[in-house]
Amino acid sequence: MLNPFRHPARFCGWHNLVVLLIAASSLAACSPALNWRETRPKDIDILLTFPCKPQQIAQNVQLAGKIVRMSMTGCAADGMTFALAHADLGDRTLVGPAMTALHTAALQNVAGHVVHSQPAGVAHAVHDLPDAVDLEIAGKSPSGKPLRERVVLFAQGSQVFQITTFAQTSRYRADAAQTFSSSVRLPAPG
Repeated sequence: MLNPFRHPARFCGWHNLVVLLIAASSLAACSPALNWRETRPKDIDILLTFPCKPQQIAQNVQLAGKIVRMSMTGCAADGMTFALAHADLGDRTLVGPAMTALHTAALQNVAGHVVHSQPAGVAHAVHDLPDAVDLEIAGKSPSGKPLRERVVLFAQGSQVFQITTFAQTSRYRADAAQTFSSSVRLPAPG
């Protein structure tokens, strides 16, 4: 996800979006167990399974040199945060640069490095984009604590998506991250 603290001018307004998502997801943070449910976020043609009841917020951000409406749908459960970021760029030629920006930001946000990378395997997504990837990242929280993050970047048409699961390393559950990231269902292009 984009980090407004490192790119304040480039991602004007993103700070409020992140703060709102964190506040909304903290409402579910007390949930001791994962309660999986299929969710179709408002105004997005995607279905995925969250382990908690997600909240959705949206805000205008700059991505690939264009101001776009980006939504964040997410929640926190069992010490982990689960989120979907989505933006429709309205122009397929901007998808590649947007994916590159999201990929770069995912690493920079946590001062991280890629532990494992593979092509994103989302059915009905565009597969020939270099940044359509499934990443496992080791990094640090703003307070310096080690964390693990799983990020899946993919696109369909002029839309870009980022699935993110993260937690402090001691709380990170690879099985939960896998369940969440593999639950994505996009409609067949038509």
